[in-house]
Amino acid sequence: MLDDPGLYGPRRPLPLRVRPVPGESTGSFVNRLAHANGLSLAAFLDRVGQGEASAYTERVEKYPQSTEMYMNEAGLRYLAVLADRAAGLLQQDLPSLGAEHLLPGEEAAQWWWRWEPVAGHLVRYCPLCADALGVGQTVWLMSPDSWQVCLRHGYWSDDSRGRGPDFVQLAELPETVTAHQVRQQLAERWGLAGEELFADAFQVAVYWWTRMPDTVCWVRRAWTAGLDAREMRAAPLVIYSEAAELAHAMVDFERAGRRDTADRSRWLAGVEQLMAGWGVDVTEGRQALLMWLGRHRRGVPAPSGPAGGNGLLLGAGHNRIASRTGPVSQRSCLTWQLGMAAADM
Repeated sequence: MLDDPGLYGPRRPLPLRVRPVPGESTGSFVNRLAHANGLSLAAFLDRVGQGEASAYTERVEKYPQSTEMYMNEAGLRYLAVLADRAAGLLQQDLPSLGAEHLLPGEEAAQWWWRWEPVAGHLVRYCPLCADALGVGQTVWLMSPDSWQVCLRHGYWSDDSRGRGPDFVQLAELPETVTAHQVRQQLAERWGLAGEELFADAFQVAVYWWTRMPDTVCWVRRAWTAGLDAREMRAAPLVIYSEAAELAHAMVDFERAGRRDTADRSRWLAGVEQLMAGWGVDVTEGRQALLMWLGRHRRGVPAPSGPAGGNGLLLGAGHNRIASRTGPVSQRSCLTWQLGMAAADM
């Protein structure tokens, strides 16, 4: 017989253990733990405490890609008992259990399902990685970006929530795989500076795609992926390659440290040659590059310059970023968002 939580919470773990996937959403993990033990979500939640959305547990259970679970410290302790896993380890694996996301209230265990996560995006975990871990159910990750790339199996997944294919196989899009490798290499070599310059390059490419979604190379990639070339879901996938190449050019600009008018003009001319090779209209796309150069024209290091002693100090205007741990749109000094109208950028 399963343990009755009683007045003071559960006293014993559930019979069957489920190991969380690093980066998994709390809702995804809770669903898997409940189902592994033959419990409905509602029955499981009764063991974690009291909360909101209890009247909608069937809906929550049916649409795990659309909602995330948050709890207070007491709820975390209850979950740790049921999962037979230390609360600190759960917090390491499940981002939404981080201290900054815990609900207020220290006595009664409480939980809350939000139909939009507080931070991040619910993105499907690579199915082949899940199979390798012996996971029989769909796993949802809490991802800073609205997409994930599995280099091991060549899968692209996102937060599309049922529109079009669940995954894109990248075997026919090797340039996307290469772009993700470049992104990782920039982060490894240059730390925060590398991550933020990739974010800047990605934002420039977003500006281009918003104005020129019918650029031939982007349309071809979208069709190869089985996506509509003009749907917003396609944008990160189709512009990834150009963003990675542009990020390299931005790193070269910052490393050179030469920022006078002539140097900026030479760099701009070089990038415009790249744009022409990609088939991106130079006249239409130049403004985004000029805005980036305007933020990086002075050599005074940004106050939050890159960590790790990598020696790459970014221009003073680059400190206008929203977050150093959020999605690419918040790590960039260029503040527009994918989905904005071109006139608002």
